[in-house]
Amino acid sequence: MLASLLICAIEPAGAASLVGGQTDDSVCDLGSASQNARKIYEASDFIRTQCKNGQVLVGSGIVPAGGFDSEVVRLARTFCRMADIQTRRTQGNMAGLVMEIDEVRCTIGKLPT
Repeated sequence: MLASLLICAIEPAGAASLVGGQTDDSVCDLGSASQNARKIYEASDFIRTQCKNGQVLVGSGIVPAGGFDSEVVRLARTFCRMADIQTRRTQGNMAGLVMEIDEVRCTIGKLPT
């Protein structure tokens, strides 16, 4: 019981992770493409309710067929200033299939205060 009290005391109150991973108050974590494949569609509501301006939005998502922007890129454009958005497109292996993955990092700056 003492250990659980210590863990609660150490974890920052503002930490936010869509997939339940460890993070700190400076990050709003949407997780990796393989972690969030099913949850990414809940991410917009998650960002509005659990994240705050000034946190770094990080995450990755699968690029849809045709090479259009992934959901995480669209989320970044919604919640971050365009000048702050950093994206990188890579390839990854998910369940034996090679897929393109967008990785996003930006500072949240468009939430109502």
